[in-house]
Amino acid sequence: MMPRPGLAIFLTPRELPFGLIGAGGATLGVWAGAPVIPVIAVGFFVAVRVTIQGVHNPS
Repeated sequence: MMPRPGLAIFLTPRELPFGLIGAGGATLGVWAGAPVIPVIAVGFFVAVRVTIQGVHNPS
């Protein structure tokens, strides 16, 4: 995924308990037979903080 000009995307790992909860929840979901892509996406968003910020480009 490529951000457009003037847009910054930051991925910051959360504290350890959130990472373990995200990984455990994703593992449990896949083991229970849920579709893999949505389960992995939810586990990722639990474990990682996504920040989208507009950047002013003086030109």
